[in-house]
Amino acid sequence: MSDTDSFIEEVTEEVRKDQLYGYFRKYGWIAGALVVLIVGGAVYSEWSDHKAAVDAQARGDALTDALSKPTAAEQIVALDNISAKPGDATDILGFQRAAILVEDGQKDAALALLNAIANDETAKQVYRDMARFKAVVISGNDMDQGERMAALEVLAKPGNAFRPLALEQIAVAKLDAGDESGAIEQLTQLLNEPDISADLRRRSAQLLVSLGGEIPAVSQLLSGSETAQ
Repeated sequence: MSDTDSFIEEVTEEVRKDQLYGYFRKYGWIAGALVVLIVGGAVYSEWSDHKAAVDAQARGDALTDALSKPTAAEQIVALDNISAKPGDATDILGFQRAAILVEDGQKDAALALLNAIANDETAKQVYRDMARFKAVVISGNDMDQGERMAALEVLAKPGNAFRPLALEQIAVAKLDAGDESGAIEQLTQLLNEPDISADLRRRSAQLLVSLGGEIPAVSQLLSGSETAQ
């Protein structure tokens, strides 16, 4: 390589360096800002998760303290003093209030709370269905039989989280109406369901036998498997 070529190459390299430094001076702040955003985002995420955990623990402690109060009135006041943003926590507190009111004999007030959750379009569907189910169970015979069955049949649709429990309550509703054969048929259907809990299977089988029905063979096999486990 000649001296001239070497000199040209060195000058070219210096020009490239100058251009690169110029780019850094002109656009380097963007890279810095990106670094700050990434690091800041990670720190904020960690802080947010920690705060959520602390808040959840505080609400849990407050809930335990509220439920330890000696009277229903004091428990309700303590629950009302628990701060919760709209959403899951509010609905859970609503269920707790309803349970306390039922135990205190204030069924109408409990039903009003549950119906409010059931009709809240911003609430999760599972909570709305839970509220409807609890309302039907609490109402029992006080509810119009047609309305009671209609509400339970909606909850008993395939895919609904409360289908097994709703099927059980349909059998109970039929029994309340004096329809023993219908209750037996319903309990038999329930025991043929593949995804019911061991407790529900045992409870349904006992009721079915008490009514003179026969436990389905599939349910007997499943019960034996559960016992073995």
